[in-house]
Amino acid sequence: MSPEISGLLLREKQFSAFFTGTLLDFWRQREEGEFPGVDDVPIRFVRFTAPEHTRLVVVFSGRIESYVKYGEVAYDLFQAGYDVLIMDHRGQGCSGRPFAGGKRL
Repeated sequence: MSPEISGLLLREKQFSAFFTGTLLDFWRQREEGEFPGVDDVPIRFVRFTAPEHTRLVVVFSGRIESYVKYGEVAYDLFQAGYDVLIMDHRGQGCSGRPFAGGKRL
């Protein structure tokens, strides 16, 4: 069995400790931001970067999801040498909601 698979299996057995320790420490290092989308609706994102990384993976969360659900995915990609950018779609997750008739939905 490869060392990567062995490491993942060990993580599953000790997931509570991984989640409240290593993963939480990693998540606290995130950079959160936003930029104005169409009609100035804010689009929220989170990113993890390291100077030594030369590759980037962009993840878009699904409908009714937020980037906060993707911490473990971000961790694994980051550990594999990728910078990670995760964005929430307009009207989903932490991004802003569009207006209808001048009122926020």
